[in-house]
Amino acid sequence: MLTLRYDPTIEIKTSVPKLVSEQVEVKRNKIYPSSKDIEKELRAIINNNISKHNPNTISLALSTGVDSNLMLSLLRDEYPNLDIKCISVSFDDEADEATYAKKIAVSKDTDFYNVTVDNPLKDLPFLISIVKEPRWNLYQYYFIEKSKKFSNILFTGDGGDELFGGYTFRYAKFLRLLHKGDDWKQRVSHYLECHERDWVPDQEKIFGENIRFDWSSIHSLLRPYFDNNLDPLDQVFLADYNGKLIYDFVPTNDKFFSHIGVTGISPILDNKIIDMSLKIPPSVKFDKETGTGKIPLREILSGLDSKNISDTKIGFGMDLKKLWTSSAKEILVSALSNASIFRDKIISRDFYDRSLKRIEETGDLRYISKMLQLLSLEIWYKIFITFEISAKSSL
Repeated sequence: MLTLRYDPTIEIKTSVPKLVSEQVEVKRNKIYPSSKDIEKELRAIINNNISKHNPNTISLALSTGVDSNLMLSLLRDEYPNLDIKCISVSFDDEADEATYAKKIAVSKDTDFYNVTVDNPLKDLPFLISIVKEPRWNLYQYYFIEKSKKFSNILFTGDGGDELFGGYTFRYAKFLRLLHKGDDWKQRVSHYLECHERDWVPDQEKIFGENIRFDWSSIHSLLRPYFDNNLDPLDQVFLADYNGKLIYDFVPTNDKFFSHIGVTGISPILDNKIIDMSLKIPPSVKFDKETGTGKIPLREILSGLDSKNISDTKIGFGMDLKKLWTSSAKEILVSALSNASIFRDKIISRDFYDRSLKRIEETGDLRYISKMLQLLSLEIWYKIFITFEISAKSSL
């Protein structure tokens, strides 16, 4: 959790299947689905879900990116008179993404609602009590909760990045680091370098006396995705899909859906779309020359008269430096002043002290992120292990 941001060793219950390299190898040939094929299937999936639930109103999680914009465009095209409530979340009243998302919503004749979360850490004990894992970035709760006010049905664009090549900055970096003849260990190392926000250079010094950390054990968890004959980008796609998507995004959303009483529908994560995506080679999803990703989905959007402003997409992100100075530092120092994770020698207090000093001197985002992970671990530990606090506690 503190190195990858998820734990792939736990058993999870989800409708989204895990994938193995053999599935990609078997399905890959010269004939693959076109954007028109994908569009046809997405429309069928949307129609099946609307027919099944027969809602008068639906909600849709809307950012300014390709995936949610595509869902909105297809829904409106299929159902011109359906009452659609678009919901975004931001952490700053001046956030540009909410402004652009509203323009997209209005262009499709839908209502738009933005949930502004001034302090995303305040409700951590409550949110962690729901997901039952030490996570701090649990913003999705807020737009799911808001969606319940309008409908029991919430559509999302989840899965587009992992299945159709949306993490373009990572692919470019991975390809720069890659050398001909690199073995699986080297490719795993390159992959981890592309996820550097999840760990820190002195990662092995985080842990206390009761925890043994070994990078080789982390590498072995990722080995199945890179120790094969797939195209290097196929390997990255496979690792991304079987990583944060399967063990973080999907199960976290599912837990919130269940808690709030909302049916979440993600057409891109339908098994038929997953199967189609496996047949499409990386070069058709990601253009190395232009750095453009999700090409098949963009092609569908281009034929739907959609005012997509994907280049401004933050993805419901937040300014970590601003969060740190405004409230996070004060909350963290207070919560960890008498931390059980230090007392029980799970986390090194020396690492914590050094990291605070480093943030003060350099503003290093990686260490801010790591401190917030330690905060979530402390809260999780006190709720589920030592029972020192309750879910009703507030930060």
